[in-house]
Amino acid sequence: MKIRGQLLVTLALVALVPLYVAGWIALRANEYTRTEQEDRALLVRAGEVAAAVDTFAAATLDGLRADSHLPALRRYLAADDERRALLISELVETLRNTVIKDPIHVGSAALLDRDGHVMVDTELGRVGASEADNLWFRQTVDSGLPSLAGPFFDADGATLWASVPIHDGGGRVVGVLRLRISAARLQEFVRRDQVRDTGGSFSVLFDSAGVAIAHGEDGRLQGRVVYGGDPGSLLRLKAERRIDADVASVRRVPDSLLDGVNWADLNGDGVKERVAVVALTTAPWRLALAEPASAYLAPYARVTTAVSALGLMVTLLIVGAAWLVSARIAKPIMQLTDAAERIGTGEQAILPTGATGEIGQLARAFAHGDLRLRESRAALEALNATLEARVQARTAELSQALERLQLAQDELIRSEKFIALGGLVAGIAHELNTPIGNSVTVASTLMAQSRQLQRDVEAGQLRRSALIDYAGTVSDAASLLTRNLERAHDLVASFKQVSVDRVSEKRREFDLATTVREIVATMAPMMRHQGVEIELDLEEGVLLDSYPGPLGQIITNFINNALIHAFEGRTDGHLRITAARSGATSCTLSCRDDGVGIPQEQLKRIFDPFFTTKLGRGGSGLGLSIVYNLVSGVLGGRIDVDSAPGEGACFVVTLPLVAPDANDKA
Repeated sequence: MKIRGQLLVTLALVALVPLYVAGWIALRANEYTRTEQEDRALLVRAGEVAAAVDTFAAATLDGLRADSHLPALRRYLAADDERRALLISELVETLRNTVIKDPIHVGSAALLDRDGHVMVDTELGRVGASEADNLWFRQTVDSGLPSLAGPFFDADGATLWASVPIHDGGGRVVGVLRLRISAARLQEFVRRDQVRDTGGSFSVLFDSAGVAIAHGEDGRLQGRVVYGGDPGSLLRLKAERRIDADVASVRRVPDSLLDGVNWADLNGDGVKERVAVVALTTAPWRLALAEPASAYLAPYARVTTAVSALGLMVTLLIVGAAWLVSARIAKPIMQLTDAAERIGTGEQAILPTGATGEIGQLARAFAHGDLRLRESRAALEALNATLEARVQARTAELSQALERLQLAQDELIRSEKFIALGGLVAGIAHELNTPIGNSVTVASTLMAQSRQLQRDVEAGQLRRSALIDYAGTVSDAASLLTRNLERAHDLVASFKQVSVDRVSEKRREFDLATTVREIVATMAPMMRHQGVEIELDLEEGVLLDSYPGPLGQIITNFINNALIHAFEGRTDGHLRITAARSGATSCTLSCRDDGVGIPQEQLKRIFDPFFTTKLGRGGSGLGLSIVYNLVSGVLGGRIDVDSAPGEGACFVVTLPLVAPDANDKA
């Protein structure tokens, strides 16, 4: 992009970004304010509808509670069978008067005994039926209080059950007066708000189980829409006959509705409405008032449109002004740019040095720079003529130094190998003394007893007891000889394998656990001499195609490093070596001690050649450097260390199960 375009964009952004940010903040503030106002208004409207339903429920229960004190009901419940036959007409008339109060919505009135049997019912055919299993009956009898339950659905539609217990003089429930009310009565309340609203809002009344009792948008959805329902709840509602049989075919399960204001899809059209939910106080129901998103967001949309139009007008004005300003600034700068390009190619540049102001100063600075550049170019050409020869000479010197350094490193590694092997020989020799010495002692004892037995035989003084003692001695001696010689054999075999691996870098397949045990066995005499206890935690069956010699040298250096540094001044210590597979293609070997630890300032240098804290006291500073080179070079792995003063040190080596080829390492 040319400078004129850059200036235009910069000026426009400097002016427009604050404008857009201010507009966005204003829109957000307006949205927040409008949302609060709309939500409060929605909650007020929902509260009005809920209050109307609450008033209906309270009035229904109050009227039923007053009817439960009618003398006719109490006389009938207190009478015997013969007397009840005479009172039945009076009781039926009393119940019919209760129904007549609202004949459109009250379907029937009935008197039930305490066991739930219908004693008298204005609805023919129900006398003698048992309603003890109905949820509303159990609630009334168990609580001893009036209740309004439902809706319950059957072939006649949705029904509400209003019931009140009848107590005797002692306060015991002796009967229940109940009304069967059509839930269509509630449909009138949820439609009131819809009639006075022209924005498409509607109300839904639903119970604690999520079943729609009344639906202001579509009355046919009554009892068939379950909010937040699950299969278990549907089965329970069917068993209680609270929903119709085909509710399982209605698969719409909108978001769960909570008290307050939120977004939910109440009519199943796939578009969420703003919903205000209010809980009723008289019945266990909730009233949801839904307003379509288009009507809810309409005031905010009008403000947004006005602000957007104003922003577009201001944007056009700012862009036009930025265009004029950038044109006046960019023209002289473009002239200087053309001159700078000519200077870069070595051509003669024509600079406007006679211009005034900052542009003139810049042009004169360009002219001075052009002169210095020509002088520098001449000096550089002279330097390049001799540079190539000097680079070749220096490269040859560096190559020779690198070869000498590589030879010295190889010599140090070989020297370290044979020094470690000499230590192994001394340790194995000391370890072999014990089983061989025991074997010599047993053999000498056996030889002496054999000679004594021979003398007794020649003198004719051999006794049975002596022969038995001799046989027992021979058996014990053979057992001792076998154990000691097997111990010596195992030590020699371990030493043989480790020593062969130490003096060569022959690649072969080997078991990691077996190799580590053999290496540790050769170091055991030295560790016992210093009172160091070693613990092995080795995973069996980890096979490596690698170099056991360098691996042995690494473990030996770890142990020697711990004996020299970690346990200095101590007569005991603990060393733990673990080995296990760490993935499909690698394994991990770690060596942890409980020694003095490594200070943080030394932790970064422990792998440096010739770095040691024992300079002049037997430390060469090459042990861990050789370990690092073997791990990262020959074995193709990685080494990490973790330590803190007083907490010991832990070296972790991660190795591939198949070591890289020599060509790859090169």
